[in-house]
Amino acid sequence: MKKFLSFFLAVTMIFTLAACGNNTNSGNQNGSAGDGQSDGNTIRIGVLTPLTGSSAQLGNQVAAIYQMLTDVINEEHPELTMAMAASAGITSMDGAKLELVIADHKSDATTAVSEAKRLITEQNVVAICGEFTSAIAKAVAVVTEQYEIPLIVSCSAVSLTDGTNDFQWFFRYAITDETYIKDTFDFMNYLNENYDAGIKTIAMFSEDSEFGANIVPIEEKYAAEYGYEIVEKINYSSSATNLTSEVLKIKEADPDVLLMSSFVSDALLFFNTCKEQKYTPNFIIGQRGGFIQSDYLTAMGDENNYICTTGSWASDINTDVTRELVDLWANSSYNTEKVDLMDSHVKDAMNLLFLAMAIEQAGTTENTALREALLNLDYDMDTLMIPWNGISFNEYGQNTQSNGFVTQYYDGAYHTVYPEAGASMEPVFPMPEFDY
Repeated sequence: MKKFLSFFLAVTMIFTLAACGNNTNSGNQNGSAGDGQSDGNTIRIGVLTPLTGSSAQLGNQVAAIYQMLTDVINEEHPELTMAMAASAGITSMDGAKLELVIADHKSDATTAVSEAKRLITEQNVVAICGEFTSAIAKAVAVVTEQYEIPLIVSCSAVSLTDGTNDFQWFFRYAITDETYIKDTFDFMNYLNENYDAGIKTIAMFSEDSEFGANIVPIEEKYAAEYGYEIVEKINYSSSATNLTSEVLKIKEADPDVLLMSSFVSDALLFFNTCKEQKYTPNFIIGQRGGFIQSDYLTAMGDENNYICTTGSWASDINTDVTRELVDLWANSSYNTEKVDLMDSHVKDAMNLLFLAMAIEQAGTTENTALREALLNLDYDMDTLMIPWNGISFNEYGQNTQSNGFVTQYYDGAYHTVYPEAGASMEPVFPMPEFDY
């Protein structure tokens, strides 16, 4: 693979935060941004991601992968299987190149709204994607609805696409918490049926923002449906500095499985507190969040062994595109931290590929044509980053054919353990005790 990676080595990452020329489409009277292409050779894509703040490490990594993929799309790479790689740029628009305009939302909804408006009205972007929590995506969606440009995200709150909000320009190809959590309970059934796990009770430990709060009622629903007893339910602030009382409650309840919805710092605080209290949960299944971020995994090291998490991608998926992506990122000059490619990267980065495919299909960046292409994307699943069942949108902008995986951490990486057909190792249940 290195023969086609040499072009990366000379490229320096460019974060285009300043204005990029005159705004040729200032928006029509109804607020639509219309055709955001700045000239005949460049198509600006807005990327909102946390470059500073609590999620800065992930945000910068996502921005770096976006830049790597932009290089792949803009140049000819016939040796790659991935969609949009073989030809240079957008061929239906005379080879027009993508240009990323990256802005820092600082993991703050107010900042995200302001930056989204700036990207649309000053930078003239044709669409916005990036790395979002569900709460920030909901805030930004109000802006993209006003200006009628696509917002493509991978955050998982069900409320974003269940009809609660009347979004017409919101797109989510990735799965929602509904699927992630159903996967969780299907996995527990699988452990009982195939490994005599004897799982009967669960406890729920969830931070209280849009992410964690929306997960709780779905877990309650599936617990009732699948016949699992909830022995403890704890909601806490992700900015908490002490979780001793919460850990003691979980320890006393002694669930067969602990379901966690946590970000990085609070997950680390929880495990440090567990060690202080000399408590090892019987088994842990995380709901992505901090569990799939490199700073969490670096801090945990081997202590993360045998912890599970749901996800939408894993590096051991047996496809040509997965192998190419892993190799590309491992050897890319943009990967300055030399971190492994993870679900948290791919689930966001794939949105840039879908957007490029939609522009290619539409042959224009005119907003209504681009929206139509995003909703009715022509695709070959063998050329996409994630091998889902398919792509088909409902009326709320949700792909109804996406599916997930359950992975278990061991020896420095997550490995697929469910569904069985895609598993690269057998699950280990229960977890060994932490090293106190």
